[in-house]
Amino acid sequence: MATSRAKKINNAGYWFILPALILFTFFLIIPMFNAFRLSLFKWDLLGAKIWVGIKNFRNLLQDEDFINSWGRTLYYTFLSAAILIVFSFIFALLLDSRKLKARNLFQAIYFIPVVLVTPAIAVVWKLMFQTTGILNAVVSLLFNTSIPWLDSDRIALYSIIMVQVWVSVGYYMVMFIAGLQNIPDELHESAMIDGASWFRRLFAITIPLLQPTIILVLVTCIIFVFGQFPIPYVISQGGPNYSTELLTLFIYKNAFKFLKVGYSSAVTVFYFLTMLLFSIIQIRIFQDREA
Repeated sequence: MATSRAKKINNAGYWFILPALILFTFFLIIPMFNAFRLSLFKWDLLGAKIWVGIKNFRNLLQDEDFINSWGRTLYYTFLSAAILIVFSFIFALLLDSRKLKARNLFQAIYFIPVVLVTPAIAVVWKLMFQTTGILNAVVSLLFNTSIPWLDSDRIALYSIIMVQVWVSVGYYMVMFIAGLQNIPDELHESAMIDGASWFRRLFAITIPLLQPTIILVLVTCIIFVFGQFPIPYVISQGGPNYSTELLTLFIYKNAFKFLKVGYSSAVTVFYFLTMLLFSIIQIRIFQDREA
């Protein structure tokens, strides 16, 4: 009787995950396999599909625009991840202090950009980046000059990175705060009794015990930022002179602007393989940590 009841409870779990599984299948699994299929065809969305085999992948490896976009995306991803980790860790240290009054209020304020609609945020930042925007007004007031935030090939990508950091820093800050709260207070108290300074405790206790959280933040941050689309699309649409054209924008333009659906599907496959590589690295890192 008890065994039968346990089986019913276990089977009930499948019914709970069934709606999510159906959505996951229709909106992720099926489109993913369809992209693999379309990558073997030449298709412009209007005419008939023409079988080309692996020609799209050969063209992909010879396409300088694709290679530049992929390299630019990696640079954007790792630089954004590095800045995010540093700033979110600093904010977490500041807001985790029990001496700070109204720290819950500050945590909520820093977390607000995470829950806002990303395209709306990008529109606001695009207006702020304009020549007559508030950022140049402040720069002009302080330094009597202006910055071509979105008009310079050398600056535009860093402007997008700044928005990316502003949007995401609160999310990873919360992850770091959760990790900090798992560190026993007794360790810091014992170190303080022994005369250890704050910096000594930071590098001898906090950071070593926070390594699992740091690894988790790093990997999730890289995967999230690598697939970023709304921010660069709304703010710059890849300009000026393709300086902010990330891989997601490259896929979008080839599919819906140039109607090269088969070729963009091949880029999507390459994008998927890159993300799969990041995921494998994540799994291996955590397996090594557990071992």
